[in-house]
Amino acid sequence: MSTQLQQVRAAIRGKTATGPDASWWARVGFWAGVSVIQLVVLEFVVSATWRGLYSYRTNFVSELGVAFCGPAGNWPCSKLYVLMNFSIALFNAALVVAALAWVITGVLDVRGGVLLSIAGLGGIVAGTVNQGMNYQIHSFGAMVVLVVGSLGIIVAGGHRTLDRTAQITVTALGGIALTAALFFIGGHHFGLGIGTVERIAVYSILVATLVLAFAHRKTARRIAARADASNGDRRR
Repeated sequence: MSTQLQQVRAAIRGKTATGPDASWWARVGFWAGVSVIQLVVLEFVVSATWRGLYSYRTNFVSELGVAFCGPAGNWPCSKLYVLMNFSIALFNAALVVAALAWVITGVLDVRGGVLLSIAGLGGIVAGTVNQGMNYQIHSFGAMVVLVVGSLGIIVAGGHRTLDRTAQITVTALGGIALTAALFFIGGHHFGLGIGTVERIAVYSILVATLVLAFAHRKTARRIAARADASNGDRRR
């Protein structure tokens, strides 16, 4: 673990990992980035078991993580509500891990890494403290991940290691996420439903993270191939 911490410190100073270390961190970044898809899966599972009619259009994502509903707050929402809170926390922990891995391998600059890490930490708070426990703390964490996460995605989309298509896709998704997040915070949904607006922001960050995961894996393989070719030339 001390070696990994040293690599994190080195990356912050601008020295990226190389060789086997870079390959290991590239795999960590890829799988952390891909793992965010679990949020969509568990959201569907928990919503299907929710008491009454849960609407993706009018209900918040975080409502799936509340234990009790109803006028008196004593109706079980879903017996699986813990899964949703776990999913939100895991999604954001994966965002932090992926950001660190990408900074260490040099496919994300420190600014983007800091923004995505802060966003992830805010999201972990939102998942750990559901809105039924403390609405203010939960809401603050959710706002951090939506706004700061969107900014982090925009910065990540401008990195030189991404091809043109990935840059445009990720940056556009970051812009969509930020716009939707600001509308959500302001309570504006334009007839789409507040749950829809929130999901536009969340899903845009999620899809952008997936795009980055696959794009950076491609970059890591390209760098590894160049290194192998360079080593071969030296041997000859």
